[in-house]
Parts: sequence; C-alpha cells; structure tokens
Amino acid sequence: MAELRNDVPGLVAPSPEKSFLHLLALHPRLATLFLAGTATIFALGSTLVRFAYDAGAGTLAIVLVRTSFAAAGLGVLLALGKVPLRLSPRERWAAPLMGLLTGGYSGAMYKGIEYMPVALVVLTFYTYPLFTGLVLWVSGKERLTLARAIAFPLAFLGLLLALDVSGGDFSLRGAAWALLGALGFTAVLILSGRLFPPQRDTRPRTFVILLTASAAAALVSLVTGEVYFPQTPLGWAGLMGSALCYLLAMTSILMAAAAIGPTRVAVVMNVEPVASMILTFLILGDRLGPIQLAGAALVIAAIYICQPPRP
Repeated sequence: MAELRNDVPGLVAPSPEKSFLHLLALHPRLATLFLAGTATIFALGSTLVRFAYDAGAGTLAIVLVRTSFAAAGLGVLLALGKVPLRLSPRERWAAPLMGLLTGGYSGAMYKGIEYMPVALVVLTFYTYPLFTGLVLWVSGKERLTLARAIAFPLAFLGLLLALDVSGGDFSLRGAAWALLGALGFTAVLILSGRLFPPQRDTRPRTFVILLTASAAAALVSLVTGEVYFPQTPLGWAGLMGSALCYLLAMTSILMAAAAIGPTRVAVVMNVEPVASMILTFLILGDRLGPIQLAGAALVIAAIYICQPPRP
C-alpha cells in the first residue's frame, strides 16, 4: 500500500495518533505490551498515593487533584487534536452521572489505602470483573458459564487468604472501602454499556466524566471544609506523580480500547494487581506473606478465567 504524503494533492497523511492505533491493531503482541505498561502505570499511581497520605493528605484532596489534572490534560489533548466536544442528547446527562459515580468509586478505593497496604486494596478492588459478571448473570444479560461458576468461589477464597484477616495488615474498614469502590466501578461499567451509544471516539464524554468528578470533589471540599493537602515536598511529589500516572494511563487505555476493543483491554489489565504487589515492595517496602501471595494468585486466576472470550 502506498504511503500517504502531504505533498500529493488530494491526499492527507494520517495523524500520529491514528497511525499508532493502526499499529496496535495490526500487532497484537505490541498491543499487549502497551497495555501491560499501562496497567503498570496505573499501579504506580496507586503506589505513589501512599506518600501523599503519609504527608497528611486526605482522600478528597487526592481525588480532586487527580481528576482535575486528568481533565485538564485530556482537555488539552482534545484542543490540540481539534476534537469537537459533541455529545448526544443522552450523553449530556449520562456523562455527568458517570462522573459522579467515578468520583465516588475513586474516593472509596483511595480511602481504603488509608487503612490497608496498597497492594491489598488494589487486589480487593480488582474483584469488580467478578461483580460485573454476577450482576449480568442475575439480570439475565449473560449466562452462567462453568468458568464463572468456578471463578466466584475461587476469588472469594483467594481474597480471604490474601487479606489475612488474622494478620496485622488487615483492616475491616480498608477492605470495606475497597469493596465499595469495586461495586461503584461495576455500576460504571454496566451503566456505561446501557446508557452510552457505541462510538469510536470516547474522549469527549470521558472529558465530561472527569470534569464532573473534579467538580464534585471540589464542591464536597467546599461544603465540608475537610480537604487536606500534603504537608511535605515528598507528599506533593507523590500526589502529582500519581496524577500524572492517572492521566497517562487513562489516555493510553482509551487509545488501546479504540484499537483492539474493550474485551482484550480488560484481560490484559489484570496485570495491575501483580504490578502493584511488585511496585509496593520495591518502593514502599510492603511485604506479603506466602499465604497472602497464594491468595493473590487465586484472585488473579479467578479474574482471568471470568473474562469474556475474545470475539
């Protein structure tokens, strides 16, 4: 196929973004490596939040900074790419609703980090594929396969072992907040599939979702007055680093979903709990015992076999 060139009349060279999406679509291994890197960036962002908490930051401040930074970054990308901010009539109210849910589940997940090690919170949060499959099965949208029938009890057993209820790392509050975040993200996934029309470019509505989440966090902060920012340079570095990771990962996952579809994205993103355990060990010095590691392996295996087959 001849290469499109800008100096040929009537032909326009593809944009770098479209070229990269095409490259991902043509090379599955490259797409897998790209997504594995994206999952690692997500895990790094969650790990760096620990420094902000240790420096006196509160959950509201963390959600506010991360969503505001991500919304601003995505807004700049949309402006540079001259992408029109056009939403369908349904998206005009559904996107803000998803923004409120996004701010809620993010806050719940990060609240869990106040009480439990990051790796355990991320692992608990990553039970959302199981909750999603369970809701779809109960509602009759999907049938209960043998793999999923095995995955649910396997994940429950693995989570019990990983959390090590009798150990010093376990926190009932931390586990409850992380599970609440998983349920919130389950609601986002299910409602998004029902409310949003299928389209290739999800960036405009994602921008509205992030902007709404940021505005909601700012409003709650003003009403309660309980917004606490980091008190040390290391805490601010951790918070801003986490926000940067969130922006990069969100942008990358949108690109990957447009190139290879959400199903393969969901499968490869299971790398995040593993990356989280490795990064928290390397950066924070958090250690999981042999039983906890075995439980984490069971949860990750359950999440993987619960994924829908590749179409």
